[in-house]
Amino acid sequence: MKLLRFFALGLLLVSGLAWGQAYPDKAKPIRIILPQGPGSASDVLTRAFARAITETSGLNTVIDFKPGAETVIGVQALMNSPADGYTILLVSSSTPVLNPVMIANLPYDPLRDFIPLVGISKASLAFNLGVSTQFKSVGEFITAAKANPGKYTFASATATTRLAGELLQSQAGMKLLNVPYKTTAAAVTALAAGEVDMMMVDPSSVTSFYKSGRIRPLAVSSATRLTAMPNLPSLREEGVADYDVTAWFGTYFAAKTPPEMVATMRDILRKAAKAPSFMEALAAASMEPLDLVGDSITALIRKETEMWTKVARDANLRPQ
Repeated sequence: MKLLRFFALGLLLVSGLAWGQAYPDKAKPIRIILPQGPGSASDVLTRAFARAITETSGLNTVIDFKPGAETVIGVQALMNSPADGYTILLVSSSTPVLNPVMIANLPYDPLRDFIPLVGISKASLAFNLGVSTQFKSVGEFITAAKANPGKYTFASATATTRLAGELLQSQAGMKLLNVPYKTTAAAVTALAAGEVDMMMVDPSSVTSFYKSGRIRPLAVSSATRLTAMPNLPSLREEGVADYDVTAWFGTYFAAKTPPEMVATMRDILRKAAKAPSFMEALAAASMEPLDLVGDSITALIRKETEMWTKVARDANLRPQ
């Protein structure tokens, strides 16, 4: 009887070792679900991260584009996939933080349905003016907007761009007219054409218009200046004392993924996020690294959801 127990224990140990060696299987690619379309700023970031994963771990990756419905289609693709450690969702903070604030009857709960892996980057937004105005500073724009409530417009296309604009109005004490667009590209094009006056958006979405001079960045939304754009002051420096907004990108497994797989993949992704090639890609996109893991991501989601819920309530924005 003792001999049988000994062999049984040995088999368990051997099977455990075999599982640990088998995952991740380098013959099986890691599928990265990206709820954005090809050519987007998120696409550029994801491709760079996928290359870094391969460089640092030898694993193959496949990017699965699932755009639409404010990233809900991509999230549902994750939830409908096997929780086998080979499917990752890569999204901005809009998905776990802003969608629950802005979308009614959301078919997922980020705290229940996601397992946070690692944060990979953060990005400030830029305060941008188009050709419709010639203000030379944020202060000039705010002064004019205060004197003429509702005269000046701001474009939005996502929950991030809308709420960033609402928070700016609240903290600067001005009233702007929101003009919504279906896509960020359409909103940026409208700003460059003079259809709207201002837009808060990530610099990587506007770079080509910066070069042509059709859109002018005057400040960044983060509390401090960006390394990639050191000549731009922060909105805090421009007099909006409490303004501090950054979008960030994180990776997630579906709920019920085995804890051992979660721990292994976190190590793999964290190494990739620190790869020199990925750091270079972040700098080129005016982004910065974000070293967050697991529960730290959950805590950030809770904190920001509370903040943006208040912003939406104060602006009389209801989930739709």
